[in-house]
Amino acid sequence: MIPATKRLMIYLGESDVWHHQPAYMAILEFLKSEGCAGATVVRGIAGFGASSRIKTTAILRLAMDLPVVITVVDREDRLQRVVPRLKEMVGSGLMTVEEIGVVRYTPILKQGLPNVHVRDVMTRTPETVTPDTPVSRVLEILIDKDYTALPVVDAERRVVGTVADGDLLESGEVSLTLSIPRAGGRAVFEPMLARLHRSSTKVRDVMKAPAVTVLADASIAEAARLMVTHGLKRLPVIEGGGKLAGVIGRLDLLKTMASVHLPHEPIATHGPGTEPPHQIADVMSRDVLTVGADNGLDEVIDLVVGSAAKGVVVVDDRRRPVGIITDTDLVQRLSPDVSASFIELVRSKIPLEAIGGEARRHLAKIRGTHAGEIMTKPVTMVREDTPFADALTVSAEKHVKRFPVVDGEGRLVGIVGRMELLRGFLAAAERSGS
Repeated sequence: MIPATKRLMIYLGESDVWHHQPAYMAILEFLKSEGCAGATVVRGIAGFGASSRIKTTAILRLAMDLPVVITVVDREDRLQRVVPRLKEMVGSGLMTVEEIGVVRYTPILKQGLPNVHVRDVMTRTPETVTPDTPVSRVLEILIDKDYTALPVVDAERRVVGTVADGDLLESGEVSLTLSIPRAGGRAVFEPMLARLHRSSTKVRDVMKAPAVTVLADASIAEAARLMVTHGLKRLPVIEGGGKLAGVIGRLDLLKTMASVHLPHEPIATHGPGTEPPHQIADVMSRDVLTVGADNGLDEVIDLVVGSAAKGVVVVDDRRRPVGIITDTDLVQRLSPDVSASFIELVRSKIPLEAIGGEARRHLAKIRGTHAGEIMTKPVTMVREDTPFADALTVSAEKHVKRFPVVDGEGRLVGIVGRMELLRGFLAAAERSGS
């Protein structure tokens, strides 16, 4: 569920001051710095408070201390974060909060993506390697990180390329992609690391050059376009002379977009000339692998091994999702010897029935285990009529990379991942901002 939306009302006097600045302006600047969705200041024409004096524009000596009301509508979790500081700033004023329902809120799509610069959300001290770094060092760095690529810099920290686990895979230096075995622990990598330590291969032999980069002063919209165009999860950020300033990731963009969004009720009907809704149904994949909770785990593995999918959705007899099993879930839940065999199968994409020898004996150990016993539940899902921005908020705040999409009756109709969200949201925002 997306956090509830609440309205915060702050009542204070126009002459109230916070650190030599009008209190209402100081509060507005604070709310903006905290990434709040918006706030409005209204100056009253009359009123009275704790002093019991009636302040009105008709009384000259009090006209400069008229009542001021600040209205903030935002997600509950964000208001909880800012309220302690606001209590200090308001002083003798009054603050109230109430839950509300937002019917329509689309400032992101009306004006394109948020006007935020890459430098404001990038990671400023990223891990780097040089062209002469051994590939074994690349693997060591990536094993302990939640990303799969590194910027390659020269002696002056100019970006000269990137190196990813996929580059190591293509070169034959490693046999597994990091996205799967990382869940199995460092032991899964030990044989590869031992082999790489004996290798003379350097980063320059496997890296991609030139790198796709983005300027620190560019907007996040430009970073999003580059990621979608090139199918990338991370971009090196450069400044003057091509020097590395940081790295921006896809999750950074999703979190930034979600931070200025409020959940709202979808509008069911649209009159002539109105803009059609931008919904998850427009970008989701309808090709979803499914199993029942009673299906054997060997059937799940067969589906994952024989396709490009990264997991399967577990459904009940009415095709309603009850859980999800990803390739990472399988590695985490299987014993080390079975995990190693499974990883090799996913990498090779060899059909289960074609496997023999030791791998076959390992996998035989999991027969009889049911999908319902290993699936992740409850499963995070969204309806097909969910706006891009709402689904994006779910992905960013729950750290969900992909989730099932259901119809109005809760039946599975598709699946969506972060790249589809970013691609659809970017296209919708650019159409609306044009």
